[in-house]
Amino acid sequence: MLEQMSFETNKLAGLLPSELGQLPRLKILDVSINNLTGAIPSTFGNLSTLTILIIARNQISGEIPNELGRLHNLVMLQLSDNQLSGEIPFSIFNISSLEFLSLTQNRLVGKLPSNIGFTLPNIRELHLGRNSLEGPIPSSLSNASQIEYLDLSSNNFTGPIPLLGVIPKELQNLQVLQMLNLSFNSLEGEVPTNGVFANISWDSLQGNSGLCAFDHDAAEKLRVTTCVTKTKSNSDLVLKVTIPISAIIVLVCALCLVWALVTKNKRKIRNNGTSSSAVKGFPPRQSYSEIHHGTNGCAPENLLGKGAFGSVYKAVFSTGENSTLTTVAVKVLDLTQSKASKSFDAECEALRNIHHRNLVKVFTSCSSIDQTGAAFKALAMEFMSNSNLDKWLYPEEVECGSTLTLIQRLNIAIDVATALDFLHHDCDPPVVHCDLKPGNGLLDEDMTAHVGDFGLARFLSHDTSQNGGSTIGLRGSIGYIALEYGLGGKASTSGDVYSFGILLLEMIIAKKPTDSMLQEGLGLNKFISEVHKSKILDIADPRLFKDYESVTPSRSSTSSIGGESSSSSNNNIALRSEECVAAMVGVGLSCAAHSSKERFTMREALSKLQEIKRSSIGF
Repeated sequence: MLEQMSFETNKLAGLLPSELGQLPRLKILDVSINNLTGAIPSTFGNLSTLTILIIARNQISGEIPNELGRLHNLVMLQLSDNQLSGEIPFSIFNISSLEFLSLTQNRLVGKLPSNIGFTLPNIRELHLGRNSLEGPIPSSLSNASQIEYLDLSSNNFTGPIPLLGVIPKELQNLQVLQMLNLSFNSLEGEVPTNGVFANISWDSLQGNSGLCAFDHDAAEKLRVTTCVTKTKSNSDLVLKVTIPISAIIVLVCALCLVWALVTKNKRKIRNNGTSSSAVKGFPPRQSYSEIHHGTNGCAPENLLGKGAFGSVYKAVFSTGENSTLTTVAVKVLDLTQSKASKSFDAECEALRNIHHRNLVKVFTSCSSIDQTGAAFKALAMEFMSNSNLDKWLYPEEVECGSTLTLIQRLNIAIDVATALDFLHHDCDPPVVHCDLKPGNGLLDEDMTAHVGDFGLARFLSHDTSQNGGSTIGLRGSIGYIALEYGLGGKASTSGDVYSFGILLLEMIIAKKPTDSMLQEGLGLNKFISEVHKSKILDIADPRLFKDYESVTPSRSSTSSIGGESSSSSNNNIALRSEECVAAMVGVGLSCAAHSSKERFTMREALSKLQEIKRSSIGF
C-alpha cells in the first residue's frame, strides 16, 4: 500500500485530485512549490493515517476544509503561501497531535480560539503571520509548554486594554520559546519583561504603536514609548522631594550606562564590526519551511560546498517590510554525524556576540523538524560571492585564467590574521577557532577574507587549568592541526597560530600539507625550512607573479629589450617580490614552529605581515 507521495518542487498545475483521499495507508503527502490551483478536497479528511500534509507555495484558494480536523495522527500541517480565505476551522486547533502548523501568507480572517493552548498541547511551531486575523492573543498559549516558534506578525490583533489586543503576560512563562514575532498588529499596553521578552528585539514588536515599557532603557531598545502612570500629588512638597531624587537616579543610571558601554567597547571589537542583524528583516530564528523554500529544497544546483558536519547551500530569502530578496549561505547540519549537533551549538555560541569585519556573519538559525519529522538544524550566514581560498589556490579549471597575485595573497593573509588576532586578544573570554584551513577562508566580492566555520571553536577560561580540555579526539583538519594536539594538549591560541602558519606557507607554494610531493613525516613547514633562502622562488607558486612577467631571475637577466632603464626596473621588481615572498615564508615558519613556546602570537604575526605590506607597496 502507498504510504508516501512527494511531488514537491515541480511544475504541477491544475486541481488537487479528490481521489487522493482514497489512500487509506498514506502517511506523507507533499505537493509544495508547484502551480496547483483550486480548493483543498474535503476527501483529504479521510486520510486517517496521515502524519504530514504539505501544500505550501501553490495557488490554492477557497476555505480550509473542516474535515481536516479528523486527521488525528497529523504532526505537520503546512499550507503557507497560498490564497486560502475565510476563517480557520476550530477543528484544526483540536488536532492534539500537531507539532507544526503553518498558515502564513494567506487571506485568513477571524479570531483564535481562547483555548488554543489547551487543544494543541504538543505544538512546537505555530506560524500564522501575514493574514488578517483579529481579536485577542489567547492567554492560554502559555499552556503550550512545548512551543518554540510563535509567529503572529502582520495581522489585525487589536482592541482596548485590558480585554483585547494586549500581549498576555502569560507568554513570558513559556520556557522553551525561542522565537516570538508579534510585529505589525495593533497591540497595546505594557511589554512583558521576563522569559522570551527578556531578549526580544524591536523588530519582533515593530508596527504596534500602542505598546510601551515602564523601563526607559527597555523602551529605547524596543523602540516603544515609556508607559505613563497617572498619579495625583497632594502637595508641592511631594514634587520638591521626588523631582531631585528622580534626577539623581537618572544621573546615576546614565553614568552606569556610560561605564558599561566603555567597558564593553574595551573588550569587544577593536575594529568596527557589524552586527549579525545587519540584514534588516531576519528573525532571530528561521523555520524549516523558510529554509526549505529559500534553498529550493536544498537543490543540487544551489550546493556551495560540503564539510565534515554538513552542506552549505545558496539561498534566497524575502526579508524586511518590503520583502527584499536577500541572498545568503545556509549551512544544513548532517545530524547523522555524531558530533554535528555539538558543532551547531558551538557555532551558535561562538558567533552569538562576536562580530568583526573579517568574520563571517551569521544572520539567523533554525532548529526544527523537517517534512519527515526528523530533527533539522541550519545556520543562515553571509553569502560570499568569491567562494573560498581553497577554490582559488586549486581551481577545477587550471586554464580558467583566474588566480591570486602576490599582493592579493598578502592581503588575504592579513585579513585572516586580523580575524584571529581579534578572537585571541580582543574577545573576553578568548576564542580559539581550532579548524583554520583554506576552505574556511571565505572571500567576498572585494576579495576580502572572512574566517568562517566555528563548529570546533572553544572558549578559553581565565583559569588556565580549565582551558578547553584535552584535545584528544579533537576533529580538526589533517595537516593543519597543531602538533601538541596530537599528544592530548589543551586547545590554545598557539594551536591556531600553528594552523595559520601552515595556511600562510600553503598560500606561497600552492601545495597542500598532505601533498604527495612531501616525503612521509616531512611536514609543509619542515619541507620549506630546509629549502635554501635563495631557492624560495623555485618552490613558490609560479602564478604568484602572473602580473609581473619579468620578475623571475632568468627573464630579468636575459631580456635586452627596453634598455638599461627597463632592465634595472625589472630587476628591482624581481628583488622586492622575492624579498616579500621570503619575508612571508619567514612569518609562516615562525608561526608553525615545532614548539608552541617558539611561535609568534597572532598579534605579532599580524604586525609582521602589515610591515611586509608597507615595504612591498609599489611593486
